[in-house]
Amino acid sequence: MERGVNVAKAREKFSDLVEQVQYQGDTYIITRHGKPAVALVPIEVYENWKRERAAFFESLRQSQQRAVLTPEEADRLASDAVVAVRSKVYRPHDRCP
Repeated sequence: MERGVNVAKAREKFSDLVEQVQYQGDTYIITRHGKPAVALVPIEVYENWKRERAAFFESLRQSQQRAVLTPEEADRLASDAVVAVRSKVYRPHDRCP
């Protein structure tokens, strides 16, 4: 279950939060000044994210080798893609209740 908690409360209850995440699989979004700042997630979620991230970047490296691009061209294309995705991903007003 995903829950939200502000940073002050998270500081007070950190040990309890860690226990709930570790043993119950809960996820906490810790907010600062009312905005999401960090996520406290089970280690399995974090490890999976690291594996997926590594696989993604390996896929990019392989694609770059197959495409006849210079490193500079590949960096430019990747930067353009990041900008395009980030402009679509985080739009708080589009969130579902």
